[in-house]
Amino acid sequence: MEVDIKSSVVTNICLIVIVVCVAYLIFAGKDISVDMTQSNLEHTISIDGKAETFIKPDTAKVSFGVTSKNMSTDVATKSVNERMETLMNELAQNSVEEKDIKTINYEISPEYSYNEGSQRFEGYRVSQRVEVIIRDLEKVSGVLGIVNSADLDNVSQLTFFVDDEEKIKMQLREEAIADAKKNAAQVAKDLGVQIESVVSFYDYGNDTATPQPMYAMDKVGMGAEMASAPVIPEGENQFVSKVSVTYKIK
Repeated sequence: MEVDIKSSVVTNICLIVIVVCVAYLIFAGKDISVDMTQSNLEHTISIDGKAETFIKPDTAKVSFGVTSKNMSTDVATKSVNERMETLMNELAQNSVEEKDIKTINYEISPEYSYNEGSQRFEGYRVSQRVEVIIRDLEKVSGVLGIVNSADLDNVSQLTFFVDDEEKIKMQLREEAIADAKKNAAQVAKDLGVQIESVVSFYDYGNDTATPQPMYAMDKVGMGAEMASAPVIPEGENQFVSKVSVTYKIK
């Protein structure tokens, strides 16, 4: 009987110890979780920076097309080649280098006419479209005059741009980051906090507003009124850089 009582007491004590341990682990674990969350809590501020400039373009670009139609692909191709060669020689005389003349599209396609359900072969159309880069802007009007006087089908997409845009964009990004630093210092001062370190950085990229005057015509529109070279003002290009920097504060 005495042994049973002692065994019962031991069992109860063990149960009490187990309950206490479980309760400790539950509440202690909860406290530790809260403490860890609080210790990892970081205070941050995100600041934007911006820089912009206006640059006068130093390069122009124009594209034009030459087309010929004939029952023979050889004849049509020869016609396009001869007209293109004549034009390239005239461009070379106006300081346009061969490396700045690039074919952007070349196509040979058959043409058919349709009448009352019947198909009739009309010949082959050969088309070549070329893009010309003009690095001396004083030559733009002269080049357009040459293109205008040549036997072309259309001229379009005259644009002005800055040749070394990447250098400008890199410089503007540095200035935008400096602007963010300055703004962050002022905000920290106003809030009564201190900046510790950079947490993250985001570059919105560069926006470039480029004036793009269009110069377009077709073969029918090339009359006496278009004989003189046009006067094309190139304006200025706007470059904008925007960044966002997140700082840890204390």
